[in-house]
Amino acid sequence: MATFIYIAKSKQGKNIKGTIEAPTLKEAHTLLETQGIYPITLRKAKRKIRISYNMPTLFGRVSTEELIIFTEQFATLITSGLSILETLTALAEQTDNKFFKSVILDIKKMIEQGSSLRDAFAKYKKVFPPLYIKLLAVGEATGRLDIVLNGIAGYIERDDALKKKINSAFTYPKFVISVVTAVVIFLILYVLPKFSSIYAQAKEQLPTPTRMLLNFKDFLVHDWLWIIIAIVALYFIYKAIYATKKGRYTIDKYKLKFPLFGRISKFTALSRFAHSFSLTLESGISIVNALDIAAEVTVNRYIIDELAIVSEDVKKGKSLSEAMDARKSIPKIMVQMAAVGEKSGNLDSLMEKLAELWDRNIDYTVKNLAAKLEPTMIIILGVIVGFVALAMYLPMFGLPGAYRKTL
Repeated sequence: MATFIYIAKSKQGKNIKGTIEAPTLKEAHTLLETQGIYPITLRKAKRKIRISYNMPTLFGRVSTEELIIFTEQFATLITSGLSILETLTALAEQTDNKFFKSVILDIKKMIEQGSSLRDAFAKYKKVFPPLYIKLLAVGEATGRLDIVLNGIAGYIERDDALKKKINSAFTYPKFVISVVTAVVIFLILYVLPKFSSIYAQAKEQLPTPTRMLLNFKDFLVHDWLWIIIAIVALYFIYKAIYATKKGRYTIDKYKLKFPLFGRISKFTALSRFAHSFSLTLESGISIVNALDIAAEVTVNRYIIDELAIVSEDVKKGKSLSEAMDARKSIPKIMVQMAAVGEKSGNLDSLMEKLAELWDRNIDYTVKNLAAKLEPTMIIILGVIVGFVALAMYLPMFGLPGAYRKTL
């Protein structure tokens, strides 16, 4: 993909400038015209390498809350009539985050030097998500920057709320598992050795559970380094496999089939797609481009590839609902919503309603799963703790008999 710089006229007759990515100059021209933008000049951009050694820029961080506030204020100030440069100056003055302030000022500087809004924001991909950057380019090109920014802020806020719901639902189970694991390790490593010396003096055959526990204790004490090496090796093997296209596709596909968690993973990915698809359509771009942009937000490689096939089928002349219906990974309700949306012309709003429905469904599923997991987890952990206690105290019942034999 190459980047092309254009100066063009919008449908309203306004002169606009910006950048667009496309494989060739001809395709860039076609893409612009499909968006209602008519190029006056169109040329390939020269690639510039920018290296920054600013320490705050290298090690700083911007929270989701800060990004949401920044985006909402950006939209408000643009709507009130301020220019982009004036808006960025005001936003830089308001933020207390030194790193974020340096980012905003650097973006302002790049725009002053002739860079497009998209290119300036794209320099900080760790701060601004891919969807954010792509939609900025759409907003800049169509003259609907304030509307697009408000949509982006709402999307980030919803996505963050969904992540927090999922994380909070599993906070208690994680805490219980951590505490019980720590208690069991303490009993095995520090309490069991004291009992071992008593068992050794008895010179009797120990019960099977006790021998198993003592062997496990010896393994932890003497071979702990091998445990760490194995865990680290498995982690890097997983990362190496996931880094390949085929490996990531296979792993992401089976994530969706995983018992209990697969449903949450699938509908979280589809909800993110529906939200972003609605937002990109509302921003005024074509269905094909909206599909390509929104698909990447799902993160799951299997679903991304499925949606890429849908996009190709739409390019070949199929309707969106027909293309979606051919993919087994896409739920029938989304196919039906797409069909109704195509007929009524309300595809963006229907996709947003579907995403909101899935958000509520995910919330209910997560709460229900957490409620079912807690008693199951307590039973399993109780059995483990009970086994450890039994293995430690079972030999004590045989000690009086062993002592009498020594008399």
